[in-house]
Amino acid sequence: MSFQLDRGLFQYDFIDRHAILGVSVNAQEVDIRERYQAVARLLHPDCAQWKTDTERQMAVRLFSRLITHAYGQLSRQSQLQEQIIMLELFGKRLLEEGNQVQIIDPLCQQLYQSGADFEQVYDRLLQQLVSQQYIQLNQSEQTINQISELNMVYLLRRQLQSVRSTPPTAVNSSKSTPAKETNSASTELAKPSPIEGALRRAEDYTINKNWAKAVPEIKEVISAEPNNVRAHTLLGLVYMHQKQMTMAKISINKAIQLAPKDPQVIQAKQEFERLSNPKTNGSGGKNPPKKPSEGMFSGLFGKK
Repeated sequence: MSFQLDRGLFQYDFIDRHAILGVSVNAQEVDIRERYQAVARLLHPDCAQWKTDTERQMAVRLFSRLITHAYGQLSRQSQLQEQIIMLELFGKRLLEEGNQVQIIDPLCQQLYQSGADFEQVYDRLLQQLVSQQYIQLNQSEQTINQISELNMVYLLRRQLQSVRSTPPTAVNSSKSTPAKETNSASTELAKPSPIEGALRRAEDYTINKNWAKAVPEIKEVISAEPNNVRAHTLLGLVYMHQKQMTMAKISINKAIQLAPKDPQVIQAKQEFERLSNPKTNGSGGKNPPKKPSEGMFSGLFGKK
Protein backbone atom coordinates (compact mmCIF):
# COMPACT_ATOMS: atom_id res chain seq x y z
CA MET A 1 0.00 0.00 0.00
CA SER A 2 1.33 3.43 -0.94
CA PHE A 3 0.46 6.64 0.83
CA GLN A 4 -0.84 9.63 -1.14
CA LEU A 5 1.04 12.53 0.38
CA ASP A 6 0.66 15.35 -2.12
CA ARG A 7 -0.30 18.55 -0.32
CA GLY A 8 1.67 21.26 1.37
CA LEU A 9 5.41 20.69 1.05
CA PHE A 10 4.84 17.24 -0.41
CA GLN A 11 3.50 18.74 -3.64
CA TYR A 12 7.01 20.06 -4.32
CA ASP A 13 8.51 16.55 -4.08
CA PHE A 14 9.78 17.43 -0.63
CA ILE A 15 9.48 14.77 2.07
CA ASP A 16 7.99 16.66 5.00
CA ARG A 17 9.29 14.52 7.85
CA HIS A 18 8.06 17.02 10.43
CA ALA A 19 4.50 16.54 9.17
CA ILE A 20 4.84 12.75 9.16
CA LEU A 21 6.08 12.67 12.74
CA GLY A 22 3.75 15.45 13.86
CA VAL A 23 6.24 17.98 15.22
CA SER A 24 6.76 21.68 14.66
CA VAL A 25 9.29 22.74 12.03
CA ASN A 26 10.99 24.46 14.98
CA ALA A 27 11.15 21.26 17.05
CA GLN A 28 14.31 20.48 18.98
CA GLU A 29 15.86 17.02 19.34
CA VAL A 30 14.12 16.37 22.65
CA ASP A 31 10.73 17.26 21.16
CA ILE A 32 11.34 14.95 18.21
CA ARG A 33 12.35 12.07 20.46
CA GLU A 34 9.35 12.50 22.76
CA ARG A 35 6.93 12.62 19.85
CA TYR A 36 8.45 9.52 18.29
CA GLN A 37 8.11 7.60 21.54
CA ALA A 38 4.48 8.69 21.87
CA VAL A 39 3.66 7.65 18.29
CA ALA A 40 5.52 4.36 18.72
CA ARG A 41 3.38 3.51 21.74
CA LEU A 42 0.24 4.54 19.90
CA LEU A 43 0.95 2.50 16.78
CA HIS A 44 2.21 -0.61 18.53
CA PRO A 45 0.33 -3.62 17.09
CA ASP A 46 -0.68 -4.72 20.59
CA CYS A 47 -2.27 -1.35 21.37
CA ALA A 48 -5.69 -1.89 22.92
CA GLN A 49 -7.44 0.56 20.59
CA TRP A 50 -6.88 -1.62 17.50
CA LYS A 51 -9.96 -3.82 17.37
CA THR A 52 -9.39 -5.48 13.99
CA ASP A 53 -6.51 -7.03 12.05
CA THR A 54 -6.97 -4.37 9.38
CA GLU A 55 -6.31 -1.59 11.88
CA ARG A 56 -3.28 -3.40 13.28
CA GLN A 57 -1.84 -3.88 9.81
CA MET A 58 -2.42 -0.24 8.98
CA ALA A 59 -0.66 0.80 12.19
CA VAL A 60 2.32 -1.38 11.28
CA ARG A 61 2.50 0.08 7.77
CA LEU A 62 2.35 3.64 9.02
CA PHE A 63 5.03 3.00 11.59
CA SER A 64 7.42 1.02 9.40
CA ARG A 65 7.04 2.97 6.15
CA LEU A 66 6.64 6.51 7.42
CA ILE A 67 7.38 7.09 11.09
CA THR A 68 10.66 5.18 11.44
CA HIS A 69 12.12 6.77 8.31
CA ALA A 70 11.09 10.28 9.38
CA TYR A 71 12.52 9.81 12.86
CA GLY A 72 15.68 8.25 11.49
CA GLN A 73 16.41 11.47 9.63
CA LEU A 74 15.28 14.02 12.19
CA SER A 75 16.97 12.27 15.12
CA ARG A 76 20.43 12.69 13.60
CA GLN A 77 21.93 16.08 14.29
CA SER A 78 23.54 16.46 10.86
CA GLN A 79 20.33 15.53 9.07
CA LEU A 80 18.26 17.82 11.28
CA GLN A 81 20.60 20.72 10.49
CA GLU A 82 20.22 20.03 6.78
CA GLN A 83 16.46 19.96 7.20
CA ILE A 84 16.62 23.39 8.87
CA ILE A 85 18.57 24.77 5.91
CA MET A 86 16.14 23.28 3.42
CA LEU A 87 13.07 24.61 5.22
CA GLU A 88 14.54 28.11 5.40
CA LEU A 89 15.32 28.04 1.68
CA PHE A 90 11.90 26.63 0.99
CA GLY A 91 10.23 29.53 2.81
CA LYS A 92 12.15 31.99 0.66
CA ARG A 93 11.15 30.19 -2.48
CA LEU A 94 7.49 30.22 -1.46
CA LEU A 95 7.77 33.97 -0.97
CA GLU A 96 9.22 34.35 -4.45
CA GLU A 97 6.73 32.09 -6.21
CA GLY A 98 3.78 34.32 -5.36
CA ASN A 99 0.55 33.24 -7.05
CA GLN A 100 1.74 29.67 -7.49
CA VAL A 101 1.30 29.09 -3.75
CA GLN A 102 -2.13 27.57 -3.10
CA ILE A 103 -3.70 27.62 0.38
CA ILE A 104 -6.75 25.38 0.48
CA ASP A 105 -7.34 24.05 3.99
CA PRO A 106 -9.45 26.35 6.25
CA LEU A 107 -7.03 25.96 9.16
CA CYS A 108 -4.15 26.95 6.93
CA GLN A 109 -6.08 29.96 5.70
CA GLN A 110 -6.63 30.89 9.32
CA LEU A 111 -2.88 30.77 9.93
CA TYR A 112 -2.14 32.83 6.83
CA GLN A 113 -4.62 35.53 7.86
CA SER A 114 -3.42 35.65 11.48
CA GLY A 115 -1.68 38.71 12.85
CA ALA A 116 1.62 39.22 14.61
CA ASP A 117 0.83 36.24 16.83
CA PHE A 118 1.10 33.82 13.88
CA GLU A 119 3.75 31.80 15.75
CA GLN A 120 1.28 31.04 18.55
CA VAL A 121 -1.50 30.37 16.04
CA TYR A 122 0.73 27.89 14.23
CA ASP A 123 1.54 26.02 17.44
CA ARG A 124 -2.13 25.89 18.45
CA LEU A 125 -3.38 24.65 15.08
CA LEU A 126 -0.55 22.14 14.84
CA GLN A 127 -1.43 20.64 18.20
CA GLN A 128 -5.06 20.46 17.13
CA LEU A 129 -4.09 18.33 14.14
CA VAL A 130 -1.44 16.28 15.93
CA SER A 131 -3.85 15.28 18.68
CA GLN A 132 -5.86 13.25 16.16
CA GLN A 133 -3.10 12.33 13.69
CA TYR A 134 -2.81 8.63 14.56
CA ILE A 135 -6.06 8.04 16.40
CA GLN A 136 -8.29 7.24 13.43
CA LEU A 137 -5.91 5.58 11.03
CA ASN A 138 -8.16 5.97 8.00
CA GLN A 139 -7.73 9.75 8.47
CA SER A 140 -3.98 9.73 9.16
CA GLU A 141 -2.96 10.30 5.56
CA GLN A 142 -5.26 13.31 5.28
CA THR A 143 -3.99 14.73 8.55
CA ILE A 144 -0.35 14.42 7.46
CA ASN A 145 -1.24 16.35 4.32
CA GLN A 146 -2.98 19.02 6.41
CA ILE A 147 0.02 19.37 8.70
CA SER A 148 2.33 19.72 5.72
CA GLU A 149 0.15 22.46 4.27
CA LEU A 150 0.18 24.16 7.67
CA ASN A 151 3.99 23.91 7.70
CA MET A 152 4.11 25.41 4.21
CA VAL A 153 1.95 28.38 5.22
CA TYR A 154 3.97 28.91 8.39
CA LEU A 155 7.23 29.04 6.41
CA LEU A 156 5.63 31.56 4.05
CA ARG A 157 4.29 33.69 6.91
CA ARG A 158 7.69 33.69 8.57
CA GLN A 159 9.27 35.02 5.39
CA LEU A 160 6.50 37.59 4.91
CA GLN A 161 7.05 38.79 8.47
CA SER A 162 10.73 39.32 7.71
CA VAL A 163 10.00 41.66 4.79
CA ARG A 164 7.09 43.65 6.15
CA SER A 165 5.42 44.51 9.43
CA THR A 166 1.75 44.10 8.49
CA PRO A 167 0.12 40.68 8.02
CA PRO A 168 -1.65 39.61 4.81
CA THR A 169 -5.41 39.99 4.65
CA ALA A 170 -6.52 37.35 2.16
CA VAL A 171 -5.46 34.06 0.57
CA ASN A 172 -5.66 32.15 -2.66
CA SER A 173 -8.04 29.44 -1.49
CA SER A 174 -8.67 27.48 -4.68
CA LYS A 175 -6.56 26.32 -7.57
CA SER A 176 -9.49 26.85 -9.89
CA THR A 177 -10.09 30.49 -8.91
CA PRO A 178 -9.01 32.90 -11.67
CA ALA A 179 -6.00 34.91 -10.66
CA LYS A 180 -7.67 38.23 -11.42
CA GLU A 181 -10.48 37.44 -8.99
CA THR A 182 -8.23 36.30 -6.17
CA ASN A 183 -6.59 38.32 -3.44
CA SER A 184 -3.49 36.43 -2.38
CA ALA A 185 0.05 36.73 -1.16
CA SER A 186 1.14 36.87 -4.78
CA THR A 187 -0.47 40.28 -5.31
CA GLU A 188 2.04 41.78 -2.92
CA LEU A 189 5.15 39.94 -4.10
CA ALA A 190 7.51 40.65 -6.95
CA LYS A 191 7.76 38.20 -9.83
CA PRO A 192 10.91 36.05 -9.98
CA SER A 193 13.81 37.82 -11.69
CA PRO A 194 16.33 36.35 -14.16
CA ILE A 195 18.71 36.07 -11.22
CA GLU A 196 16.16 33.98 -9.34
CA GLY A 197 15.75 31.79 -12.41
CA ALA A 198 19.48 31.09 -12.52
CA LEU A 199 19.50 30.24 -8.82
CA ARG A 200 16.60 27.84 -9.24
CA ARG A 201 18.34 26.10 -12.13
CA ALA A 202 21.46 25.78 -9.98
CA GLU A 203 19.41 24.30 -7.16
CA ASP A 204 17.82 21.82 -9.56
CA TYR A 205 21.26 20.79 -10.81
CA THR A 206 22.35 20.39 -7.18
CA ILE A 207 19.49 18.01 -6.49
CA ASN A 208 20.54 15.88 -9.45
CA LYS A 209 24.18 16.07 -8.33
CA ASN A 210 25.14 17.78 -11.55
CA TRP A 211 27.74 19.99 -9.92
CA ALA A 212 29.43 20.94 -13.21
CA LYS A 213 26.26 22.62 -14.52
CA ALA A 214 25.37 24.17 -11.15
CA VAL A 215 28.62 26.13 -10.85
CA PRO A 216 28.28 28.34 -13.97
CA GLU A 217 24.66 29.16 -13.08
CA ILE A 218 25.72 30.32 -9.62
CA LYS A 219 28.67 32.25 -10.99
CA GLU A 220 26.32 34.02 -13.38
CA VAL A 221 24.30 35.18 -10.39
CA ILE A 222 27.40 36.33 -8.51
CA SER A 223 28.60 38.20 -11.60
CA ALA A 224 25.32 40.14 -11.67
CA GLU A 225 24.94 40.40 -7.89
CA PRO A 226 28.36 40.10 -6.19
CA ASN A 227 26.79 40.25 -2.73
CA ASN A 228 24.11 37.60 -3.23
CA VAL A 229 24.37 35.61 0.00
CA ARG A 230 22.25 32.73 -1.24
CA ALA A 231 24.50 32.27 -4.28
CA HIS A 232 27.75 32.30 -2.29
CA THR A 233 26.30 29.83 0.21
CA LEU A 234 25.07 27.47 -2.50
CA LEU A 235 28.38 27.70 -4.36
CA GLY A 236 30.24 26.77 -1.20
CA LEU A 237 28.04 23.71 -0.72
CA VAL A 238 28.51 22.65 -4.35
CA TYR A 239 32.28 22.98 -4.01
CA MET A 240 32.12 20.81 -0.89
CA HIS A 241 30.36 18.10 -2.88
CA GLN A 242 33.13 18.37 -5.47
CA LYS A 243 35.72 18.09 -2.67
CA GLN A 244 37.18 21.46 -3.66
CA MET A 245 37.55 22.54 -0.07
CA THR A 246 39.72 25.60 -0.77
CA MET A 247 37.15 27.01 -3.17
CA ALA A 248 34.38 26.06 -0.75
CA LYS A 249 36.13 27.97 2.04
CA ILE A 250 36.36 31.10 -0.11
CA SER A 251 32.63 31.01 -0.93
CA ILE A 252 31.53 30.21 2.62
CA ASN A 253 33.75 32.96 4.06
CA LYS A 254 32.25 35.45 1.61
CA ALA A 255 28.75 34.44 2.70
CA ILE A 256 29.80 34.85 6.34
CA GLN A 257 31.13 38.35 5.65
CA LEU A 258 27.87 39.32 3.99
CA ALA A 259 25.42 37.76 6.44
CA PRO A 260 27.06 36.16 9.50
CA LYS A 261 23.72 35.58 11.23
CA ASP A 262 21.86 34.06 8.29
CA PRO A 263 20.70 30.53 9.32
CA GLN A 264 21.72 29.05 5.95
CA VAL A 265 25.18 30.57 6.21
CA ILE A 266 25.62 29.28 9.74
CA GLN A 267 24.59 25.77 8.74
CA ALA A 268 26.86 25.81 5.69
CA LYS A 269 29.76 26.96 7.87
CA GLN A 270 29.11 24.08 10.27
CA GLU A 271 28.98 21.60 7.40
CA PHE A 272 32.30 22.94 6.06
CA GLU A 273 33.93 22.66 9.48
CA ARG A 274 32.65 19.11 9.85
CA LEU A 275 34.14 18.07 6.52
CA SER A 276 37.44 19.93 6.80
CA ASN A 277 38.44 18.60 10.25
CA PRO A 278 39.03 14.84 9.82
CA LYS A 279 39.70 12.79 12.91
CA THR A 280 43.07 11.19 13.50
CA ASN A 281 42.96 7.39 13.28
CA GLY A 282 44.71 4.94 15.53
CA SER A 283 47.80 4.66 13.30
CA GLY A 284 48.50 8.34 13.60
CA GLY A 285 47.34 9.13 10.07
CA LYS A 286 44.34 11.12 9.03
CA ASN A 287 41.14 9.79 7.61
CA PRO A 288 40.01 11.46 4.37
CA PRO A 289 37.34 14.12 4.77
CA LYS A 290 33.82 12.75 4.96
CA LYS A 291 31.53 13.28 2.02
CA PRO A 292 28.88 15.97 2.34
CA SER A 293 25.62 14.50 3.56
CA GLU A 294 23.74 12.96 0.66
CA GLY A 295 20.49 14.55 1.80
CA MET A 296 21.70 18.11 1.31
CA PHE A 297 18.87 19.94 -0.49
CA SER A 298 17.53 16.61 -1.81
CA GLY A 299 13.90 16.91 -2.86
CA LEU A 300 13.64 20.60 -2.04
CA PHE A 301 13.26 22.10 -5.48
CA GLY A 302 11.56 19.36 -7.43
CA LYS A 303 8.32 20.66 -8.96
CA LYS A 304 7.91 24.20 -10.14
